Amino acid sequence: MEKVRIVEVAPRDGLQSIPLNIPTKKKVELINRLSSTGLQEIEVTSFVSPKWVPQLSDAPEVSRLIKKNPLVRYTALVPNKIGLNKAIESGYKSVAFITTCSETFSQKNTNCTISESLETIASLRSLWSKHNMHVRVYISTVWYCPFEGKMNTDPLINVVQKLIDLNIDEISLADTIGKAKKGDVEEILEIILKYWDPSKFALHFHDTYKNAKQNIISGINLGFRNFDSSVGGIGGCPYAPGSSGNVATESVLEICENNGFDTGINKQSLSDAGKYISDILHKGKKTNG
Repeated sequence: MEKVRIVEVAPRDGLQSIPLNIPTKKKVELINRLSSTGLQEIEVTSFVSPKWVPQLSDAPEVSRLIKKNPLVRYTALVPNKIGLNKAIESGYKSVAFITTCSETFSQKNTNCTISESLETIASLRSLWSKHNMHVRVYISTVWYCPFEGKMNTDPLINVVQKLIDLNIDEISLADTIGKAKKGDVEEILEIILKYWDPSKFALHFHDTYKNAKQNIISGINLGFRNFDSSVGGIGGCPYAPGSSGNVATESVLEICENNGFDTGINKQSLSDAGKYISDILHKGKKTNG
């Protein structure tokens, strides 16, 4: 049976924009539960300034306390050299960066140009290479930008090529505001396939407008086998208006099973992890509401 790989992003991308303060021990418990589901990769946290993402200010503690499964790759998002050094100090062998193909989004999200964003990543190559790290890069706003609307393909191709030139291990193409439909997805992915192998890419869809499932099927049909998702469908980008709703890992698993693909994930264990974090968020809403 052909395999599909799912990258679980709930502990980082899922929780980062949640206003409720989630205790460190509950984040650790969520990650430990996810580690026992059969997932191959979990994005644990982000070493960003607590001023920008207070929810993840406990990144060092979470990283220290989780029980690491040797069969799971644990990844931390890092914005710059300070973040990368903190990830290294916390024992990470895998990190992720974020860039974009929208100049407006780049300025509003990270207060720099696309070129400057790519230069930051390039400047850290010797450091991550020295530590034999696996590196993935998210490209935000691949299909639509909340500020610029539908994106042209030229900026995307330029960004991807620069990342390929840096020998980035994996590039995750993100539908940041969830507006892409089947035709949009196929258009971009067919262009990607003209130049590169699909194994180099992951697809990161948001289900804001309930298009994610069809978009994943489109990706699978075109040969893409790596997908990002968030257990319980929690989270989204805090700097992208209307971005709420990462596609649920449970939904991606169902799509894969229905189409004859193996993910290696135990459905019940995943469901239990999703219920665990959903109950925490639901109780928090009731307490604060």
